[in-house]
Amino acid sequence: MTRVLVAAPHPDDEVLGCGGSIARHRQAGRTVRVLYLTSGEHASPTVPPDELGPIREREAVAATAALGVPADALTWLRFPDGGLDVRDPDQVGAVMTVLRRLRPTLLYLPHPDDGSFDHREAAALCLRAAGMAGSANFPEWGGQPWWVPTILGYEVWSPIVDPVYTEDITDTLDAKVAALGCYRSQTQAAKGGGQADYIGEPAHYLAGYRGAMTGGGFREAFTVHRLGTVPL
Repeated sequence: MTRVLVAAPHPDDEVLGCGGSIARHRQAGRTVRVLYLTSGEHASPTVPPDELGPIREREAVAATAALGVPADALTWLRFPDGGLDVRDPDQVGAVMTVLRRLRPTLLYLPHPDDGSFDHREAAALCLRAAGMAGSANFPEWGGQPWWVPTILGYEVWSPIVDPVYTEDITDTLDAKVAALGCYRSQTQAAKGGGQADYIGEPAHYLAGYRGAMTGGGFREAFTVHRLGTVPL
């Protein structure tokens, strides 16, 4: 059985990077869980962090519901926004604990060359945790060892150069755009009017470009870090 885990540095990264694929997995009846490393509390120049974090968490519940993922499938680690650090053993250990507990067969994470510092650290952190989770060592973090068979890196702010794997999201693109519209705190902060189109249109164009380059339709592109089975 395919068990999907999506690691997101901030709320909205899961939708931007692989929202169409999430919806496809749910349509196929697969279990999908989302691991949020931070609450994205420092993403506004006007809303205080202690207010914005809970707002973005509520938006994430609505956004993932639009993709078919229930609220009880969301895990929040609440590391500091802007403070992800692959050198922090507590952060790596916390992710490793989640991997051992949920035992995903497919892990999505940001691709390692993304332009965002937090995204690059999230990729490095999750890849390190995935390597350690499969070892019989580190009993202090609990659980039985678990080796994630397939790991894919999604794109958010920086396009992947020469992606080797894409997933067709033609039938779920509308769900992805609808989910993006749930993140009103981010569209309002960026555009001032709260329109989902500020993010939805670029996501639509990127998916169309990926489709034109790699097989037609609308697609999401990924880097491949492990490929035990073809995900979709």
